[in-house]
Amino acid sequence: MNATASAGKKVAVIGAGLAGVSAAIRLLQHGHQVCVFEAAPQAGGRARGVAHDTTLLDNGQHLCIGAYRATLTLLQDAHIHPAQVFKRLPLQLHMHHGAQRMSLVSPTWLPAPLHLLWGLLTAHGLDWRSKWRAICWMQQLKQQAFTLPTDLTVSTLLAQGKQTPMAISTLWEPLCLAALNTPISLASAQVFLNVLRDSFQHRRQDSDFLIVSADLSSALIQPLLQHMQALGGEVRLRSAVTALQAAESGGMMTGCLVSTATSSEIFDDVIVAVGPHQLKTIAEKAASALHIPAFDYQPITTVYLQYSAETRLPYPLMGLYHGLAQWVFDRGQCCGQPGLLAVVISAHPPLSADKSGLVAQCIAEINQALATYHGALNAAPQWTQVITEKRATFSCTPDLPRPGTRTSNPHIFLAGDYIAGPYPATIEGAVTSGYDAAQAVINQLKTTLAKP
Repeated sequence: MNATASAGKKVAVIGAGLAGVSAAIRLLQHGHQVCVFEAAPQAGGRARGVAHDTTLLDNGQHLCIGAYRATLTLLQDAHIHPAQVFKRLPLQLHMHHGAQRMSLVSPTWLPAPLHLLWGLLTAHGLDWRSKWRAICWMQQLKQQAFTLPTDLTVSTLLAQGKQTPMAISTLWEPLCLAALNTPISLASAQVFLNVLRDSFQHRRQDSDFLIVSADLSSALIQPLLQHMQALGGEVRLRSAVTALQAAESGGMMTGCLVSTATSSEIFDDVIVAVGPHQLKTIAEKAASALHIPAFDYQPITTVYLQYSAETRLPYPLMGLYHGLAQWVFDRGQCCGQPGLLAVVISAHPPLSADKSGLVAQCIAEINQALATYHGALNAAPQWTQVITEKRATFSCTPDLPRPGTRTSNPHIFLAGDYIAGPYPATIEGAVTSGYDAAQAVINQLKTTLAKP
């Protein structure tokens, strides 16, 4: 039963990324008053849009999958049809390195996991030894419910599963980098298996690629904010929280005092939905009391290349391996931005400061792939943009300690893609954490109201 408005809490959400926005929407649905504080001039966090002249780009090119149930639930809650946000593509992997090409296409007429087995059996450019070992390994993983007795690295897991170098290069490593943004030599095998299980074992459409059909701000963040405000939520942009202190009455902790540069206000509860590295900017004392472990981070660089409108890749999404880049998105086919390519470089070491050299290398790798289709990007791009998110994700290593939603302060809750859960740092992880934090606030109120 929803809490009534009179019984609802006054809740502050710090951070207007997807974790904070999803928490706010869930709380508003249950009759609570919500105010969202955001230090930046726009909402979205790492999922924000970036303007380049008259073109709207993303802070980083994102890729979701059909198994992201919390993300799809968020759209449903906000009365947004998924087709307004995502272009859905059935699982297709077209991987390229020089003259080598591997193509795995899953049929839409087979249920999971048969669609993947069929895709492996019929994959072009993958030898039979690689196919057979991949199929046997997937069956073995299914028998053990995709669960390991102890966590280890993905590279060790692949060695134990007797996967061939070709299968690792063209299939497992690209999927691991796409999902965990962590090199296979460091990545958590259990988290990787969680993604494989949810993608390939339940429904066929769970393995679909969901590509945002416009820039994230226009397609996702702005509609969510509009829905949140329609429910009565308040969003304060350019409002960095500078202090977070316990509020007491009669010697009892009753809430939290949230301070910005211009005001201070008492809230019943606070959901802190910023990255762990940003907690000290809110309040050093509060941050140390939350016992957040130190995280290592992995970067993602997106290189945008604008060509003439008639430029078109053979597929909306093409994979690259054994080079600098991993993926190239044709945003003309995906996002209605003709001629715009987005090249993704995941979990990379420090890149050369020479932007022109980085762009040239990306173009060279794309042209090597296009040569297998007897094509090329003949002209120079009309313009380029390089965006690097240095802390794009935490480094998802084995047995990584991740904090829970609740803290030692009963009025402070945590949300963010770093919160403990089955997934790595993804849009799905952020949304799930936001829902969990909101539910913790809701449950706490129910418990309080139930007391005699």
